[in-house]
Amino acid sequence: MSTNPIRPSNVKSVSGHQARLVFIVAAFLGLTIGIGESVLEYFGLRSSLFETTEKALQAFEKTASFAVVSQDLELATQIATGLLHFEAIISVELMDQTGAVLISEERTLTPEEDRWGPTLFPTITHAEAVELRDPAEPGVTVGFLRIQASSWQVSEEWEKRLVVALLSMMAGIAALAAILFFISQRYVTRPLLKLADAYRHLNADAPKQSPLPKASDYDFLEYREIAASGARLMRDITRNTEVRDLTASELFRSQKRFQDFAEISSDWFWETDRDGGISYISASFTKTLNKRSGEIYGRTLEETASEDANTAKWKGFNEIIEQRRQFRDFRYDIESQPGVRKTVSINGRPFYDEAGTFIGYRGTGADVTNERLIAEARNEALQRAENANRTKSEFLATMSHEFRTPLNAIIGFSSLLTLPNTRAMAVERLTEYSGAIHESGQHMLELVNDILDISAIEAGKRTLTLEEVGIGAVFTHSISQVEGLAKDKAIAISTSVEMASDLMIADERSVRQILLNLLSNAVKFTPAGGKIRCTAEADGSEIIFRIEDSGVGISKDRLPTIAEPFSHSSIHPHVAKEGTGLGLSIVRSLTHFLGGTFMIDSEVGMGTCVTVILPRVGQDTSLTQDMDATD
Repeated sequence: MSTNPIRPSNVKSVSGHQARLVFIVAAFLGLTIGIGESVLEYFGLRSSLFETTEKALQAFEKTASFAVVSQDLELATQIATGLLHFEAIISVELMDQTGAVLISEERTLTPEEDRWGPTLFPTITHAEAVELRDPAEPGVTVGFLRIQASSWQVSEEWEKRLVVALLSMMAGIAALAAILFFISQRYVTRPLLKLADAYRHLNADAPKQSPLPKASDYDFLEYREIAASGARLMRDITRNTEVRDLTASELFRSQKRFQDFAEISSDWFWETDRDGGISYISASFTKTLNKRSGEIYGRTLEETASEDANTAKWKGFNEIIEQRRQFRDFRYDIESQPGVRKTVSINGRPFYDEAGTFIGYRGTGADVTNERLIAEARNEALQRAENANRTKSEFLATMSHEFRTPLNAIIGFSSLLTLPNTRAMAVERLTEYSGAIHESGQHMLELVNDILDISAIEAGKRTLTLEEVGIGAVFTHSISQVEGLAKDKAIAISTSVEMASDLMIADERSVRQILLNLLSNAVKFTPAGGKIRCTAEADGSEIIFRIEDSGVGISKDRLPTIAEPFSHSSIHPHVAKEGTGLGLSIVRSLTHFLGGTFMIDSEVGMGTCVTVILPRVGQDTSLTQDMDATD
């Protein structure tokens, strides 16, 4: 450490700067006061001068009236000369009432450019005129006496006085500044320089080897206090240096330990300020979630989330923050990149300064996306298992009833036919028994066919045979299959086929099965005397089939699952219909199998409308279905 530092050229001396300030302040105050007083004096003299000229004019008024009336030129000259004796008056003019000038005289003034000094105030000219009255008849005007007064004399005199006043004032200011400078140099600057020289030799890095300033070397109490404070300061520095070295070493080890933990940990550490803005986050966060620190700093935890903050979860979290409580395992989603959602879990606790003032939260965070995915997959698997189990139960319950009914009829009537006295029965009775057995067998065959059809479609084993299908013909054939049942219930079936002669390339068996299932359902769930409307229309490259009935309808809450296997469309157990409940499911599956669209719209008590849209020219998807099923 240098003991004789060179003072930089741009650093000012206290004494020199103090002297300049003293001189400037004294000069400013002296000049301001002196000039102010001189200006006031000037305006006072000028005002007095003009008042004197007015009084002089009034004094010569009667004499001037007599000179005008008598046209006495000699008297008029004496009046002008007398008025010009007043130094403020620079011109006199005497005229009669006709405007004829009797006498006119002017004073010769020194031009302003020939004056020795600058003109601080411009010369003011003041004109005065009085009407002259006839001495014999005071009411008659006989002429005018006009004068001009100027402040030139006051200006010249005042400027001389101002210069003298300023010179004497500057001398006094200089003397005052010198006295003040000497006093400040003796009692302020020198002691301060002495203290500065003593402190200049102190070395904070080696306080034990640094000489301390002695308080007894100074005459005044204030400087002794400064010297004593310096001695105490050096003693404190000596003690604090030792503590600082120990603290710095421990702090370095703690920081290194924290840094190592933060870098190798899969979790990350975070900290917020008192307003909730993130003020620190460890590097593990940016590695895990592919975020830059600049995208996070200053934002609140809520603002980093990709969720709606108006949910009950976030409202509860904000209440915890407002109440300054600790929290654990708070989970929310963050968008690590467009379209990629990750779930994080954070723990946090508030921290305070030495005075107990809340200054923020700090805590840890972890990526729990895999846990969320595993939980979602587990829940989905459980849901599928529950659905499968429920479907199995529904299937078994339905099939046990549907198969038992025709089997009971077959077994019962066939048992009657095996009785010994069967031959003695009438032919009509035998025909009735055999017909019941045949009808029950047909019903059971329909049940088995429905199950086999839905199984083949769902397994992708359904064979698709594309051929030309007449739209009108397939509609007519399907309607003919249900006309008997419709007549029994007095149900009117109307058709509207815009392109009855048109053809479509499709699997005819599947199209027939779709229309027949829809028509059967419509007849089954339409009460006696109802109506069924069947339409077919073209829309570009698509054919739209629509079956609309006036039946009991389906409630809105059942519509999303009405096409699921084994789902009945009844709205009341007393109107439940027989069947496997596979009709609409088969229609939907066949529609998708043919590359079409299935839609259903219904309202309780208003009927049901089912729309099937099929491509006019279908594609062979059976190979694709087989490959998908194999995969």
